[in-house]
Amino acid sequence: MLVLLPALLPLAAGCGFQLRGSNPRVAPAFTDLRLRLAQPEPGFERQLRRRLEVAGIRPHDADDEAAREYPLLAIGAEAFSGRPASTTVLARSAQVTLRLAIRIDLAAGGELLIDAETLSVERTHYQDLRNIAGNREEAELLREEMRRELIERIPRRLAALAR
Repeated sequence: MLVLLPALLPLAAGCGFQLRGSNPRVAPAFTDLRLRLAQPEPGFERQLRRRLEVAGIRPHDADDEAAREYPLLAIGAEAFSGRPASTTVLARSAQVTLRLAIRIDLAAGGELLIDAETLSVERTHYQDLRNIAGNREEAELLREEMRRELIERIPRRLAALAR
């Protein structure tokens, strides 16, 4: 078994398998970015800055005079919504589809590289009608997971520009 495992790892990498949070390749032109957030929530900003740094991108403040020549990544406010996916016999919501979206723009040298693109994540979860407090907690956990997934998508979207 110990001999077989090292032989299988290159096969997994060859088929495109990557661990969640692994470093996507980013074009050298995007090693530094200025960052402007419409909704300066500390948790979101901290996670985004950390994820960009892991991807090899140094984020700078949008107002940083020393970084004026770097591209500006503008991220809009989060839009969180929920809608019923299915109902019970009593016309109550049994499943809810949650959607979290942000809008991003990337400009470099007066040219828009990404123009008002929306990144979104959807999750559907079952609502236990006997446990309202648990439903709220589960929805909040799902929202945090969705936020992390959106943050993961931003460096991948930037990497797609290099192709």
